[in-house]
Amino acid sequence: MPKRKISKKELQQPDQFVDFWTRTSEAAAKWASEHTRALVISLTALVTVIVGSVVLSQVSHRRAAAAAAALDHAERTAAAEPITPGVPPADDGVPHLGTVRDQEQAALKELDDRFGSGRGPLAGEAGLVRGRLLLDLGHAPEAAATFQALVDGKLDARARFLAREGLGYAYEAQGKLAEAGSTFAQLGDDASKAGLEGFYKDRAVYHQARLAELRSNPADAARLYHEVLDTYPTTSLRDEIQNRIAALEMK
Repeated sequence: MPKRKISKKELQQPDQFVDFWTRTSEAAAKWASEHTRALVISLTALVTVIVGSVVLSQVSHRRAAAAAAALDHAERTAAAEPITPGVPPADDGVPHLGTVRDQEQAALKELDDRFGSGRGPLAGEAGLVRGRLLLDLGHAPEAAATFQALVDGKLDARARFLAREGLGYAYEAQGKLAEAGSTFAQLGDDASKAGLEGFYKDRAVYHQARLAELRSNPADAARLYHEVLDTYPTTSLRDEIQNRIAALEMK
């Protein structure tokens, strides 16, 4: 099957950010609701990492279960189909509103009502979802503050690089490319500190290449894309990078 070419419009988009965080938050909520001893956060590259125990007693067991249910409900609210005139909404236990933006705003309110204190089970994981929703809604400065607080706080080290990547996207959305670059550059180090040696380093370089494109430096972008392919030959980003290189060569 021939590889799909990436359009110039797609090259301007921030690396499938919505899909990344949707997968992340869906997996966190689903797995937490089924297992009370740990969370699993799913990454775009289909790699999972355990982000820590949340149950130490019967009391914390109940609190974790309630938090998982709340996080799951908020995420399903954000992902729910808006109302279609003349079509009854699905009976799935979440509100169906007028627009996608309305759905996301409702989900954000749920998160703030349940996890606004920043304490308790899954507060950090809820923050990851909150930051993604803020970006979707166009509130990049507030998203940056949310992700920065997670990076600086007590978020499990094995999830910190997720907050770091979100912070990079938030800077990018504000046009702060230097800050975005320095943030993305730390992704591999975050993963290594969490015992995931070598993990995410290909993505860190990939982000630098994307930012070089945004700065209208195609030669630097191509060099960095080739660096990812040469240094990390098994990278899950191979097809996307090859498409991006092909698009650069057509300019």
